[in-house]
Amino acid sequence: MKIYLKKNEERRINIGHQWIFSNEIERTEGEITDGGAAELYSSRNAYLGKGFYNKHSLIAVRFLTGGDEEIDREFFRKRLKTAEQRRRKIYPERKSFRMCNSESDFLPGLIIDKFNDNYSMQIFSKGVESFRDDICEILKEEFGAKLIVEKNDNELRTLEGLEKREGVLFGDNEAEESEIDSIKYSIDILKGQKTGFYLDQAFNRVKIRDYVSENSKVLDLFCNEGGFALNAAYAGCRDITGVDSSEYSIQTAGKNAALNGFEFIKFECADVFDYFDKAFQTKEKYNLIVLDPPSFTKSKKNIPAAVKGYIELNYKAMRLLHKNSYLFTYSCSHHISEKQFEEILVKAAEQAGRRIQIIDFANCSYDHPVLPQMPETKYLKGYILNIN
Repeated sequence: MKIYLKKNEERRINIGHQWIFSNEIERTEGEITDGGAAELYSSRNAYLGKGFYNKHSLIAVRFLTGGDEEIDREFFRKRLKTAEQRRRKIYPERKSFRMCNSESDFLPGLIIDKFNDNYSMQIFSKGVESFRDDICEILKEEFGAKLIVEKNDNELRTLEGLEKREGVLFGDNEAEESEIDSIKYSIDILKGQKTGFYLDQAFNRVKIRDYVSENSKVLDLFCNEGGFALNAAYAGCRDITGVDSSEYSIQTAGKNAALNGFEFIKFECADVFDYFDKAFQTKEKYNLIVLDPPSFTKSKKNIPAAVKGYIELNYKAMRLLHKNSYLFTYSCSHHISEKQFEEILVKAAEQAGRRIQIIDFANCSYDHPVLPQMPETKYLKGYILNIN
């Protein structure tokens, strides 16, 4: 099958973008197979490469290669080996990391997280879905997988015409202890959120160790399974509270604290906005607050509401901090840019009557690479602020 693009629509592909939208296609030739690999051509008949085609998706083509190689099991094996070796070269001792980061590892629509010998997989492409069993075999044969779980209960699959589902593809699922940056975690990849555990904040969690002492009072909001709180405790802090609205996350956070001998951390299941109201009544103040909320918007139309929510969260956190204290604040909303997030922080500071300094900027951990030519791959942004 051949796909011909409209005039000049090859420009984004030529600079490294991985998607072709349905309105950029001029015509197709040959048998149209949803999820099949198609050859791509410019309007001037210049060969561009190959990609998975889905006529029912707004993302009509997910680009795979600029060459003429076969899209088969060997293609996936090579790409996965390259992705894994790149991470091994940077941090050879790590046993838990994101092994494949979709478009950013040139396998669009495929995410694989590794936890020791357990693997969690998400598929958002009809083309990749047809290679699911091959990918499982590759994980077993090349990487010694003992457990493979699919975490495909995601709305993005619906947009691709794929059913949502979760389950064990190979092995026996049970919670397993994993050590990340000298901290032990009980990780059940089937029950946990997203791929089972948030690895994208791993390096940012470690940074908290440089900002706390045994005399610090720390509040970890949207704490999930306790990552920031545990790292604060590792650095010697003993007055730590973690808050999350998920009962499962709070229970797991408590289990993680016990694993590391940090039973003194207080974890509370509560809505963060409600917790703020309670904290204002007690007039408690903190030396460091972490704000790591879930994405407030999945589309551009919800940006105004998201901005309002981020401003409220940040100004309330600033009001709860002592002078010369720290705020670790994050946004994982792709539609909120760095510039816009900085404007949010300025407005929050104004409302809180505080002065702020940017001490550090944070992106995803090394195993979540970003394609600068594809803004969609850059979602996490965070700031360490000094609050006065």
